[in-house]
Amino acid sequence: MKSKDKTRVDEVSQYYAPAAKLNNISTVLFWLNATLSFTMPYSASMIGKDWASILQAIFLVFVLIYFGASQISSLYLVPQAELMRRKQLLSDSFGIPLSQDDTSLYYNNSFSPSVQRLGANTMENALFSKEIASRMLVRNRFITLGYFLTWLLAFSLRHDNLALLAWITQLVFSGEIIAKWLKLEILRFRHEQTYDDLYSHFLHKLGQDSPKAIANVLNAFVSYEAAKSNAGILLSTDEFQKLNPILSERWKSICKKLDMQKLKGLNR
Repeated sequence: MKSKDKTRVDEVSQYYAPAAKLNNISTVLFWLNATLSFTMPYSASMIGKDWASILQAIFLVFVLIYFGASQISSLYLVPQAELMRRKQLLSDSFGIPLSQDDTSLYYNNSFSPSVQRLGANTMENALFSKEIASRMLVRNRFITLGYFLTWLLAFSLRHDNLALLAWITQLVFSGEIIAKWLKLEILRFRHEQTYDDLYSHFLHKLGQDSPKAIANVLNAFVSYEAAKSNAGILLSTDEFQKLNPILSERWKSICKKLDMQKLKGLNR
């Protein structure tokens, strides 16, 4: 690691780039499919049956592409990036390189390589992750509620064209809206729980080499990584950039309060 270089280095971030690009494509496809789903039942009267059939075929192709992109991201790209991040976390925590990727000033605490440093690193990760997830949930809850209310409205109107309800139901209850929201809610809750557990751990200053201290840290680390693995969600880079200065200052204050402060300036 480049410990003498005051410039932040994070070569692990390159593994998140493909997932981020695919996530952007999925977002465009989602809104395109959402728009088509509401216009599909009326397409025959607007553009004729022949064009409506073509539009329906295009819609189905887009749905399949969206589904494929989502699965590739959640089942391969995100887990692969998280694997490399986990190796970097363990490398920094124990001072043993597990990959060829270099990092500097990514984690900020005064512990030497040890289980306690692993706990401090995990706590810092949990702080950033839970706050970013909370910000993402503001928009996610709005979208989920909007679709649910739209579905209820369409159902209450008792529209004769059942295709309208079929398309909306497919979008809302296929899992791509409700499931995403629930995963993000659970992810935020579990990261918050990990943060609280580690805060209590360092607040009570349990002995570094005691079995209880080691068990507490390892349990928190596993819980944090398991939460990310189960969710398969890529946290927003935009929200990270917005929150980074605020959270860095908060982490600096926490480190000072819990005697985890690093002499160098914080810059996640």
